[in-house]
Amino acid sequence: MLDHLKQSLDPALFWEYRVTLLAGLVENIAIFLASAVLASLLALAIGLARTSSNRFSRLLSAGYTELFRNTPEYVLLVWAYYVLPLILSRLLAQKLSISPVPAAILALGFAYSGFLSETVRTGLLAVPIGHREAAMALGMSRIDILRRIVFPQGLRRVLPDALNQYVSLFKATSIVSLIAVEDIMYQVSMINVEEMRPLPLYTGAALLYCAIVIAASQTIQVLTRRWRQRGWA
Repeated sequence: MLDHLKQSLDPALFWEYRVTLLAGLVENIAIFLASAVLASLLALAIGLARTSSNRFSRLLSAGYTELFRNTPEYVLLVWAYYVLPLILSRLLAQKLSISPVPAAILALGFAYSGFLSETVRTGLLAVPIGHREAAMALGMSRIDILRRIVFPQGLRRVLPDALNQYVSLFKATSIVSLIAVEDIMYQVSMINVEEMRPLPLYTGAALLYCAIVIAASQTIQVLTRRWRQRGWA
């Protein structure tokens, strides 16, 4: 029994398929980067709308934030892959489909734009009103005030929290295999079908994810400590 258990836990199998698994991990990283860019751009626009003087813009952006913050990533992933093409096909009167990778990027990008938009809003509101008033007194335009006064200060205040959101986004890429994205979990599943040894494969994938997330979290803690010592956060 002990020999059988040792064979089942043997990490050599995970190492044997390292090239295939590394290709899957690269897919995860690519989806994470694209989703992070999309989420950041959307969050910036929604965060600005949340602090707008226009009541309609505030209500609309608040609804957007609550929708994507409270909808599970899995639901958005399935919706983007299966439902969105159906809607577009009906609207355009022709059959359309979305491949797994773009669907995953859209789903995760919109999901985390909800979280990041709240972070952006918090950072914008954290900038003292006196700084804006002083800039206006100097004759600066609203765009210049945002670009030169509000954004630099707000970014420094919210950067630690935003980085934690990006770590969560990377963890969320572990579910994209559900729509046949050939990421590391997809490769693990395919290898397991051939080898029928799930313990070393899934344990290795879990440990790899854990190592990446721990390394990122520790780096963020070190950077946050330095930012606070310099008065940036």
